[in-house]
Amino acid sequence: MTAVSAATVAAWVDLYRAAWVSNRADDIRAAFTEDAEYRGRPHEEPVVGHPAIVADWLDNQDAPGTWAFEWHPVALEGDVAVIQGVTAYSLGEKSGTYDNLWVIRLADDGRAREFTDWWIGR
Repeated sequence: MTAVSAATVAAWVDLYRAAWVSNRADDIRAAFTEDAEYRGRPHEEPVVGHPAIVADWLDNQDAPGTWAFEWHPVALEGDVAVIQGVTAYSLGEKSGTYDNLWVIRLADDGRAREFTDWWIGR
């Protein structure tokens, strides 16, 4: 893969956020390659492939309007992007603020081949 650019990462985050807002299977699949590995936490076994990622996402979905997310890139190297984010949940059992560090390995088409979310509550 060509070196990932800030614009490519921003486009991917837009895909991820669209899925986060809609919780639609098509939007979730649009952000990930067919054989992608998704880790909700770094120590977890990955959820692999579209069917498993969509099912896991929908089992853990956040209701639209209950969260806000801000982010900025920390590092771009080869096909890997690292972004720092802050997620604030206003309702539900997740209510509160979380610091995120996302490690994303992007495919040539801009979708994620691997995604790991390192998060911690404040």
